[in-house]
Amino acid sequence: MIRFSAPLLSLAAEFTGKYAPFQGVQISPHPDGGVLVISTDKGHVACLGHDPKGLIDEPRHLIVPPDLARAAAAIKAAERDVQIEGPTAVVTTYRKSTNDTKQFQVFDCVATFPPIREVLATCIERWGATPETTTTAGRYDADLLTRAIKAAKTLTSSIVITSYDGGPLRLQGEGIDALVLLMPQTAEPIPPVPTWAQALCPVTTSVSAKPCMTEHAMR
Repeated sequence: MIRFSAPLLSLAAEFTGKYAPFQGVQISPHPDGGVLVISTDKGHVACLGHDPKGLIDEPRHLIVPPDLARAAAAIKAAERDVQIEGPTAVVTTYRKSTNDTKQFQVFDCVATFPPIREVLATCIERWGATPETTTTAGRYDADLLTRAIKAAKTLTSSIVITSYDGGPLRLQGEGIDALVLLMPQTAEPIPPVPTWAQALCPVTTSVSAKPCMTEHAMR
């Protein structure tokens, strides 16, 4: 039996592909306890979620039907969890006076889940290292960026966006146990600031001068 926060399943379902081995969501035990949820859309976007209070007795690689993903989505008025046992998934919505339940059929994905967990581990290790001077920037697909922001927005009203040299863009909401990683199309030199924009912030050689943005913001 598996039981964890339903919105994590809904979020992960946003980033699955149409063909094997990307069409499933991997649900497994987290090393520190709880449930780990991972998905990826051909490696372009990856989703990583953790419910520290989740329960799981065995890992599953599931194909999540659209109706289940919709029923599991986060709502402001109540909390939701999903319980998966065998071919059945039950989403429970906990309201103030009543609890609503909906039942769905799920299918195990026969294809081996892609090694995205190893890729994520490398990214997380890089984010945890001492920051270095940024020398390159990632170029990101605009449609995928919009999709990633829209999906992350279902869990939080504000999003922190960070990246490292030519690496994935990390979207993370405050207090939410979920990450969305948007992989770059290419790593490129950081483009120069247009000359017309530089003219708005005259360069000063004064050591004690404040950064231009801060100086003008305080006026």
